[in-house]
Amino acid sequence: MPDPTELVVTGAPLGSIIVVDGVSVGATPTRDARPQTIRVAPGEHQVEIHLGDPVVYREQTYVGRGEQRIVRVLSGSVR
Repeated sequence: MPDPTELVVTGAPLGSIIVVDGVSVGATPTRDARPQTIRVAPGEHQVEIHLGDPVVYREQTYVGRGEQRIVRVLSGSVR
């Protein structure tokens, strides 16, 4: 069985929403800032962090089959 293809989001503000390719994949915890692991298909992905309505972080990234790509959220960095 091949390893899963995953994005690991770290540093997202507490209570923010993680959006991958325009689809909400869940909220970050409100008390614990542990990384969030999201299974994705191999390929290019856009990761956004929403705090309420505004996008507080955006990153384009590529994840190869069976890889784990870490997305480090930098405060106030919308690219």
